[in-house]
Amino acid sequence: MKKSLKKQTAFDPYLERIVLQPKDLPDRIHTKLSDHYAWCFCEFCGNPTEYSAILEAPKVIKRLKRGNAKIVPLTETMYTAAQERAHVLTSRYEQACEGKFGPYEAARMLMRYCNIIEMQGDRSADSFREQVERKFLLDEWAKHGKAVWATKLPGQTDKDKKPSKLYCENHNPQRSDNARRAYQRDRRFISEYNDFIEKIWSHGINSGSLPTWDIEAHAYVRKEAYRQVQFLKSPTIMIDDFLKKGSMTQAEIARKLGVSRQAVSAAIKRRAKKSDKCH
Repeated sequence: MKKSLKKQTAFDPYLERIVLQPKDLPDRIHTKLSDHYAWCFCEFCGNPTEYSAILEAPKVIKRLKRGNAKIVPLTETMYTAAQERAHVLTSRYEQACEGKFGPYEAARMLMRYCNIIEMQGDRSADSFREQVERKFLLDEWAKHGKAVWATKLPGQTDKDKKPSKLYCENHNPQRSDNARRAYQRDRRFISEYNDFIEKIWSHGINSGSLPTWDIEAHAYVRKEAYRQVQFLKSPTIMIDDFLKKGSMTQAEIARKLGVSRQAVSAAIKRRAKKSDKCH
């Protein structure tokens, strides 16, 4: 007999609605979801978690008899209505930026209608319009049904685990044998991965090249840290990056990677054999 979990209501800042969640969610997940930047990234790399991936694709459904439902299609009428509403609000925002409604109205409108992190410092009318048009489109769509978010990734069955809040599909050990191997391989280097993240941030902040408010900067830092971890595990794995440049000799690549020229030569031959087999 399954143990029933006690539920509590909580406001989900990403879904922007009240949701039910188990009271005994692990502290690790609570901590991750409370971080405005780290919540959407895999623990091991710069890819989005399974959970954050599905939040990008809401659907509107219409309930039918006997518990059935169907997806409501987006129509040109909905697009037009959203664009008209966005045009009116953007015109007011432009006036607010000129100070017509006082010194704080533009900031209030940004906080109310926009995702400041996603705007990446761009407070222009075009950026504002893009934000509100997307919001109004979902609003117009939801007038014809109920907005819902998926609880499964494409291709998953009812027996599969819910999307992970900690890992991407490539690192979730419950998804596939390859994902399990990647999880087991990369978890051994989690300390080095986090150290690289701290070093890259430290360098980027000091040089002014990595704004901490930019979600793209956070993605870059994690992807670069993961790339450096791969180099740490196997220096020759980075050879492809240098070969794409086309102008470096094997000796130059070896010096860059800190390995012997023979190791570079052997790695290139192995890649060539794999490529021949694929073709």
